Amino acid sequence: MNRSRLPRLAAVVAVVALGLVGCSSPTPGAAAVIGDTRIAETALTQQVQAVLKAQGKPLDTPDSALASQTLDRMVKSQLVSILAAQAGVEITQGEIDAQMIEYDAQAGSRSEVERIFLEQGIAPSQIAGIIVLNLQANELGMLLAPNGDPQMQGNAVVKAMTVLSDLLDTEVSPRYGTWDASNLQVGPAPDDLSAPQAE
Repeated sequence: MNRSRLPRLAAVVAVVALGLVGCSSPTPGAAAVIGDTRIAETALTQQVQAVLKAQGKPLDTPDSALASQTLDRMVKSQLVSILAAQAGVEITQGEIDAQMIEYDAQAGSRSEVERIFLEQGIAPSQIAGIIVLNLQANELGMLLAPNGDPQMQGNAVVKAMTVLSDLLDTEVSPRYGTWDASNLQVGPAPDDLSAPQAE
């Protein structure tokens, strides 16, 4: 069984591991705000609970790392979707199905695909969304750097998302972390939230 290509999505997610500095607090009830788009805390909770359920854990299991990882992915997916819409990139159900079939063939079975994704904190119900992210990023890369190799295309997507993130003033609720500008991903919550104020 060849699983080496299956986690290509992880590479794509890493390629689009973007963020930006957000200083103020997002709208109350929002886990993140990307321009006019809110990612509601309830939506994040549902995504996290889907993973916990697939892992066989109680839905109220505290897992701050999973919450931050999930929010990170949701924000990046939103940024990629905005860029895709601006570029006229449309992903069909046929493309999603074809990619899923390819994953099945690589892993040997659908259950094995689901197991591999679940190890990365992605529930079976969320795989299609990751495939869309993957396909959108690939097509954007080809549009932004048509003569470049995959790495150059990935870098072009990163640059475009960085510019968009800045333009939209993306913010993450301190409850889930902060945008780490240097690593361009959701990082730990700021220490000063609980640290005593220096005199």
